[in-house]
Amino acid sequence: MSIDKKMKAFVWVAGVAIPVVVAILFYLPGVEVDEGLRSVLNRLPALNATINGTAFLCLIGSFWAIKNHKLLLHQRFNTAALVLSALFLLSYVSFHITTESTPYCGEGAIRSVYFVVLISHILLSVAIVPMVLTTFLLGLGNQVERHRKWARITWPVWMYVTFTGVVVYLMISPCYPF
Repeated sequence: MSIDKKMKAFVWVAGVAIPVVVAILFYLPGVEVDEGLRSVLNRLPALNATINGTAFLCLIGSFWAIKNHKLLLHQRFNTAALVLSALFLLSYVSFHITTESTPYCGEGAIRSVYFVVLISHILLSVAIVPMVLTTFLLGLGNQVERHRKWARITWPVWMYVTFTGVVVYLMISPCYPF
């Protein structure tokens, strides 16, 4: 199997498996944890927002670096953003397998805004997994033209997902019971 075929297989498996596993977690009964661990887990939403915000800044840095022909810095910012996104996913899953979903407590127009932002964030976060993996692997494989084509679409979507992740946290955090 060629590297291109292996890459496509990996991207498709990960691109389907990650969102499916995350979706299934919302239907499983929560895992019981002791109070000590609960106090740590209750800090994860703020950590997740911080991770998303930092990934957002890395993506801005990546854009600046490539526009200024600083390829190594561009690669490092993208690698950092990818690692941060993976850490976010682990933290997000850890929180949601141990904690019931929090209903949004806002009222009026802000409630509609919240759900528009949340739904767009969720849908694009599903799409971004294979997009990021494809774009990253094309860059890693030095397939510059294909990487550029993918990056023109991937970068703004990834920016939106990381930014709205922070917005969703800021909007729902007053609703948390802890």
